[in-house]
Amino acid sequence: MATRSELTSALKDAGFRLTPQRTAICAALAAREDHPTAQSIHEELKQQYESLSLTTVYQTLDSLVRIGAIRSLGTAGDDSVHYEPNIEPHINLACLTCHRIRDLESEAVRELEREVSEATGSKVLSGRVVYYSDCLLRADPNECPFSSKVADGTANTFGNVEPKR
Repeated sequence: MATRSELTSALKDAGFRLTPQRTAICAALAAREDHPTAQSIHEELKQQYESLSLTTVYQTLDSLVRIGAIRSLGTAGDDSVHYEPNIEPHINLACLTCHRIRDLESEAVRELEREVSEATGSKVLSGRVVYYSDCLLRADPNECPFSSKVADGTANTFGNVEPKR
C-alpha cells in the first residue's frame, strides 16, 4: 500500500506542483483501506478544502495512474471508477451488493506476474485479477451490512447480472 509521502514524491518527481489539495488527496488515498472513488475522496475532503473541485480530484488521481503510483480498477458494479493504491500483485474481490473492493494477497498472482515478465522479457506495468461476488461478508447478499439498498430489495448488480436470491 502506497504511503502519503510515496504518492506525493511520485507526483513531485513527475514534475507536478504539490498543492495543499493534491497533498490532501494523496493523504486521503493512502489512509484508506478500501478502493475509493474520486467522488468519495472529494466528499471526505470538501469540508476541509472548500475550493477543492471534483475535477481536481479526478485530475490528481488520473495523474497518479499515469505515472504508475496507483491503479485504476474500473467499476465494482456501481458505474464509478475505483482507485487502487496497492500496486503489488494481488487479487481484488468486488462485492456486487455494496460495491466494496477488498484485496487478497496471492503468491500465485505474484508468480504469474513473474512468469509473464520472463516470457515477454519486459517489466509488467499493470495487471488485474478480480473476482466478483454477491457479498464479501455474507452468504446471503440481503444481509450485506454495507449496502444501503439491500433493505428495500433493489441492490445494484454488475451489468445485466441478476443477484442470486
